[in-house]
Amino acid sequence: MKYLRVQDQVENQGAAALGAPSDFSGTWLNTNEDTPGVTRVTCSVAGDTLRVRFESNGSSEPSEWGEATAELLCAAGIHGGRAMSFVTSFDLGFKNVRVGANLNQGLLVIATFHSWQDHNGAGRSNYFSREFFHRVDQS
Repeated sequence: MKYLRVQDQVENQGAAALGAPSDFSGTWLNTNEDTPGVTRVTCSVAGDTLRVRFESNGSSEPSEWGEATAELLCAAGIHGGRAMSFVTSFDLGFKNVRVGANLNQGLLVIATFHSWQDHNGAGRSNYFSREFFHRVDQS
């Protein structure tokens, strides 16, 4: 079998369990203070479950998106380790938002895929955005 990366080979190696998503815990603020989208993300962990809450400035999105459970947690490699990314989704009524996020060099990088529920919307296109969040100092 062929592999893209040597670390993806699993022969003679057992995959470790996925670590708890505790690295996501806390409040994250958008690095772009003028964003028209998500301004704050709050993550909480109970056992192996990650819950995320999104807030925006209310200019183009609801100001409160509610809370969602991460549907998928992933490690950086096939051999397991700490959870470093997640996938979740939000149903905002007028559109669905699929979210993919990962930790990268101390930032929470969030990619959102927006799809309108009203497919007859005048001239509205589904769209993608990516934003960067820094953790609020908890000291």
